Amino acid sequence: MVTWLVVGGLDNGLLVREEADLKSRELGRLAHGALLLEEELVAERLRFQKLRGHGPKRGYCSVRIKGKELLSRCARVPAPETPLPSAAMEPLAVLHGMARWFPFRRVANFRDVADSHPGGGRIRCAGGVLRQRRLFRAGHLAAATAQDLELLKSLNVRSYVDLRDGLDFEGADAPVYDHFPPRPRDTTSKLQEGQRRRIWCPFSKDLKLRSWTAAEKSGLVPEWDRSAWVSWWYQRVTRMTMERKVDLNIPATLCALNRAILFINSDEVLKAMRALSEEQNYPVLFGCVAGKDRTGLLACLVLSVLEVDKDIIMADYLKTNLAAEHINACAQVGTALWWRQLEQEDPKRWQMMQRNGQVQRLKYDASWPGLTGSEDEFAQVFPAVFRDTMAYTLQMLEEEGGALAYLSSIGFGPEDLQKLRRCLVEPA
Repeated sequence: MVTWLVVGGLDNGLLVREEADLKSRELGRLAHGALLLEEELVAERLRFQKLRGHGPKRGYCSVRIKGKELLSRCARVPAPETPLPSAAMEPLAVLHGMARWFPFRRVANFRDVADSHPGGGRIRCAGGVLRQRRLFRAGHLAAATAQDLELLKSLNVRSYVDLRDGLDFEGADAPVYDHFPPRPRDTTSKLQEGQRRRIWCPFSKDLKLRSWTAAEKSGLVPEWDRSAWVSWWYQRVTRMTMERKVDLNIPATLCALNRAILFINSDEVLKAMRALSEEQNYPVLFGCVAGKDRTGLLACLVLSVLEVDKDIIMADYLKTNLAAEHINACAQVGTALWWRQLEQEDPKRWQMMQRNGQVQRLKYDASWPGLTGSEDEFAQVFPAVFRDTMAYTLQMLEEEGGALAYLSSIGFGPEDLQKLRRCLVEPA
């Protein structure tokens, strides 16, 4: 594979044409420093695919004109930059930690998205105000008690948009799937739209460390292929962090995760947004494990595209911190329940995890009854989410032209937006 660097041309770049013929249609200009992959070279005319930089993705350009070099052959492909997100760790605040907005015992961070105004008022958006008791967000439901399941039924939740991966603890079986089928391991059930059901949209699927692709090994990933480019970037960030070449704090790591979800797993983002745009799915509950990171990202997209004020979006995101210890407790109970299943279903793996020290004593195990509303359920806890993570995410969307422009780029069109508004907005 031969690569070239744009080193010449006019101040506004190197002219690109549709064909090798110098009279063919102009496609635009390549910026100085653009990296090109050679597809064909005939008589000083290069047919290329652009890898990095600004300008047309493909076309023909001249290698030199009147002896002046316009392109320089690369001895090797330059290594890409790996920009790292920067986010501050906020000072430890005194947080309640066990706050709840509905009387769930072992379902944490369950709340109505329309109740996120910090002043307690209605949330204004384009065309009116956000409808109440329509869109709920929460942590996982795997630890839900019988009382919790009855409360879910009383809220008439018809659809559960599950943002979890479905692996290990996130795929454990639980009684809640009798209410919201199919179960995480059931890949054969066919449910009709409008039926009470679980809609699986794994936001963070395949975002684990993996082998390099052939294009990544050779440095030939085109920058304009957003999914492939961000996937390569995320793998580099993951390796740099694991090898301790960089030290990313928690909020910066979550910034990187949000970028990866938006641009690598945009198909799952689109699926979730379209699920929220169908009237027959309502009332809807969406959530992940803690109801904070993947859940917070989807809430951000919904509120942003409905033109809710950014201060309200931030308030909705940070509200999670009031339930941080309840989130921790329900995560531990869910883990304990998964361990119990694993011991029965895969005793060899269970024993290996025990030998490797992966099974530790839990503060909250499967015997914990959940919150009862007693006054001593208070904890000073570390924040679960951080302001800079959401600020980074909002800025990232702004760089795409706004949330609507981003969603439009992945297939969420004007008709989808109108349907979403009809589902969630009512006159003020």
